[in-house]
Amino acid sequence: MKKQVSVIISIILIIIVAVFALLNLNSVDINFAFTSVSVPIVLVILFSFLFGAIIIFLLSSSQTIKKNKQIKTIQSRSTEEQKQLQREIDELNDNLKSLEKRLKNSVSKQQVGEKDQQIVSLEKQINKLLKKI
Repeated sequence: MKKQVSVIISIILIIIVAVFALLNLNSVDINFAFTSVSVPIVLVILFSFLFGAIIIFLLSSSQTIKKNKQIKTIQSRSTEEQKQLQREIDELNDNLKSLEKRLKNSVSKQQVGEKDQQIVSLEKQINKLLKKI
């Protein structure tokens, strides 16, 4: 939509310049440092318009190139930061897995300890019963 508006405005400006140029068909003398030339004013207007358009195009293209470089720089930074964050996530996941294993081991050790205590208490009870017999 934005491009369509700019194309329409450009066409309108070109028509205005063309009408203005056609209304001025007289010749005009252009003095250079070393010579003088008689040229129809239509050509002077059209060349001035063309020269201005070229200057605007060059300035806008240089700005576009600068913006593209900035975008590439930002994208590369973003990619690098994403890679760093992914490494941190992987590291945290590894730590989580390690902690889960340790927790399972500690729970199983705790269960083994409880069972050992039960065995010891049962052995004591057996010994008491054996003494009674």
